[in-house]
Amino acid sequence: MKPAALLLILLFTVFSTAGQYLYKLGAGSLSFELGALIMNYPVIIGLFFYAVAAVLLMYALKKAELSVVYPFIGLSYVWVALLAFFFFSERLLAVNWLGIGFIAAGVSLVGYGSGHG
Repeated sequence: MKPAALLLILLFTVFSTAGQYLYKLGAGSLSFELGALIMNYPVIIGLFFYAVAAVLLMYALKKAELSVVYPFIGLSYVWVALLAFFFFSERLLAVNWLGIGFIAAGVSLVGYGSGHG
C-alpha cells in the first residue's frame, strides 16, 4: 500500500473512532426533540468527525485497492474497544482481548501481503 493511502486510512480510523467516542458521550443526554438534538454538541461534533472520516476513506480508496484498504477499517474496532476500556471503564474479557489481537494480526497480514504481492 502506498504511504499516502496508509496515512489516509489511519486518519480515517482516528476520526471514526473519535466520532464513536463523541456519540457515546452525547448518548447520555440524547433526546429526540429537535432543539435538544441541535444542542447535543458531542453528537453534532461526532457527526462532523464521521463526515471527515468518510472523505478520508474516499481519498484512500482512490489511492489504493479496496481489498487492501477495507480491512484496515477493522482497526476502528480496536481503537473503540481501547477507548471504551480506558475512558468509559468498560470491562474487556480475555476473549475480547483475543479478538483485538486477531484483528490487529489480520490487518497486519493484509498490509504485509499488499506490499509483497
